[in-house]
Amino acid sequence: MMETKDRFLSAAKRVLDEAGENLDAATLARLRAARRLAVQEGLRRPVPTRRAWLLPVGGLATAGVVLAVAALLWFNAPSPNPVQANLGDLDLLTAHESPDFFADLDFYDWLDRNADAG
Repeated sequence: MMETKDRFLSAAKRVLDEAGENLDAATLARLRAARRLAVQEGLRRPVPTRRAWLLPVGGLATAGVVLAVAALLWFNAPSPNPVQANLGDLDLLTAHESPDFFADLDFYDWLDRNADAG
């Protein structure tokens, strides 16, 4: 495949080079005049000034976006060990008490704190 492509490019280059070498004087004169006109036109136009302030502003904006995304990912990161985060639920599942006991857990805590008052 590459060999066929290389052969085609080589043949096309050879044909174009031969055609360029065999141009008549009138065509060469028109090409020279067009080249000269293009160079003069290019010299007359002012060189566009680059807006040097765009690079720092764009860099700062990019850095700000990257920092914002990093902060969002950092502060919204899940707990490192999800199994360890849910160990409190394991106590509820393995307890021998009924679920009603845990529904009134605040009452039992209050009763335990105020047991000496009575």
